[in-house]
Amino acid sequence: MAFVSDDLFNEICMANDIIDYASSFITIKKNGKNYMACCPFHNEKTPSFSIDRDKQLFHCFGCGASGNFVQLVMRLEGLDYKDALSQLAERANIKIPETGRRESDAMTKKKDSILEMNKIAARFFYDMLMDPETGRDARAYFANRKLSKETIIKFGLGYSPNSTDALLKVLKDKGYTEEQIVEAGLAVMRNGKAIDKYRNRVIFPIINVRGKVIGFGGRVMGPTELDNGIKLAKYLNSPQTVVYDKSSNVFALNIAKNSNDRQLILCEGYMDVISVHQAGISNCIATLGTALTEQQTKLLMRYCDEILICYDMDEAGTKAALRAIDMISAAGGRSRVVRITGAKDPDEYISKYGVSGFKTAIDKAIPATAFKLSLIRQKYDITDTDGKVRFVDEIAQCLSKISDPVEVEAYIKKTAQETGISERAIFGKYSEYRSKAPKPRPANETEKFKRREMDVINSEKPKEERVTVTVVDAERKLLSVIAKSRRLCNRASELIEPDEFSNSIYTILATRMYDSAKAGDTVDAAVILNEFSGNTDYENIAAAVFFNNEEYLDDYKTIYDLIYTIKHNKIEARMAKATDPGEIFDLIKQNNKLTQDRKEWLSKT
Repeated sequence: MAFVSDDLFNEICMANDIIDYASSFITIKKNGKNYMACCPFHNEKTPSFSIDRDKQLFHCFGCGASGNFVQLVMRLEGLDYKDALSQLAERANIKIPETGRRESDAMTKKKDSILEMNKIAARFFYDMLMDPETGRDARAYFANRKLSKETIIKFGLGYSPNSTDALLKVLKDKGYTEEQIVEAGLAVMRNGKAIDKYRNRVIFPIINVRGKVIGFGGRVMGPTELDNGIKLAKYLNSPQTVVYDKSSNVFALNIAKNSNDRQLILCEGYMDVISVHQAGISNCIATLGTALTEQQTKLLMRYCDEILICYDMDEAGTKAALRAIDMISAAGGRSRVVRITGAKDPDEYISKYGVSGFKTAIDKAIPATAFKLSLIRQKYDITDTDGKVRFVDEIAQCLSKISDPVEVEAYIKKTAQETGISERAIFGKYSEYRSKAPKPRPANETEKFKRREMDVINSEKPKEERVTVTVVDAERKLLSVIAKSRRLCNRASELIEPDEFSNSIYTILATRMYDSAKAGDTVDAAVILNEFSGNTDYENIAAAVFFNNEEYLDDYKTIYDLIYTIKHNKIEARMAKATDPGEIFDLIKQNNKLTQDRKEWLSKT
């Protein structure tokens, strides 16, 4: 996975402080040799998130999130491996040489090329906006929207002139071909000829959390219907490219993530967000022309605990809000709905009622469940018998999906008080739906991680070859013990081969550890974990090996016992499936030999 050498990787990480970095996201306290915090990846009140400053590793003993320094940056900031490592390099003023890159990786080159073209385009659009003549109408448009020059600079706003090749010429002069410019989404083909995609539009750059321009949104300056009958799209957005996916990115999150507020305000459009930011509220973001997606929700939950949904309250906006509520809930987050009345959107609301009015609307945001119940209430005439029956039925369905019994009881009482329908009737219908729902055994985060670990490990195998928790636990403990020293590692390598481990993750770990020990090096967990970057499940399972807190009186005796457990269980599993008497007899002999071997190992300790 690494696109730099192990030495340069270590130099970059050691030049940064993982505690200093993590402290900008979470509150950390020293606890013995390590540091503890409440996990940023799941909700908890008691800290279980541990950071080892010396090894530059992190591990949550609750949800199992684990990894090295770069993988922590990846998860907290939604970056890929290369961008996360590059960010740490920039923090330390270390330049990653071109020779450190995988020059054969055509995709990496393509991404770099498009990002550079976008950077040039953003600068061009801004310069056109500020040009005394060319940008006059665009500046007037932004002035009419009451945007200050400071806000224009903050968001990098711009203007694309009414020309078919103004940007094309600039990019061609920089050495880019028409094919590359079209692939970047900055030009389109018309009648076999490339022309600028954006013409006579104000421009909104889309910037990722890494600070890179990944795309653009362009709003038409004049009327959307021309004299010749041609209709123009009001907004024109970048197509999907290798650096831009509208379902995975969020507008203004690069700014909002620095607000130090564990709350985000989700709006619908660029101008809504920009107006809210100009009003001094810096935790506002928007999706990119789509309903809130699962990928966007997961990205947002890295930076907040609660999302305030501030959509237009028309039919479309209400449906989008309901979808967003369910999406946020599925991701483990909380949400409330900001009701904007007397204006069509936050931009207009701030113009009419000022910043204080908007802040009051935010403070009065309605909890997600209350919002859902209010919509149900509006649908039915409860003075009518049929309406009352259907109302109670839908209310009960909604409440049956809530796991907190206190919240359910509170809303049943509130509904009964507001409608005159008895609590008993509502609770009865609620109980009907609740009894039909599947009842999974409550599990804490540790149990969830264990289950996920076993699911991932066994996903590699056919059903008849799946391994048990006993074997996986023994393998994890064995690897954690031998990681302590070269001597332990070398001894283990004499007794158990890497491919004898039950899964590819542990096989890779054993191979890397054995190779390090044979070369006379200590095991570098942070470097080894790079093997798994990009696969969160593998990162968690691999990194957990290096956070085993168990202490053993005799490490050698421990590794002998663990190797015996692993091999013995493997033989037992084969015996359970064997039907041939000869095979069974051979397995019994193997098991007897293993027992004798264990005695010999122990006699040498």
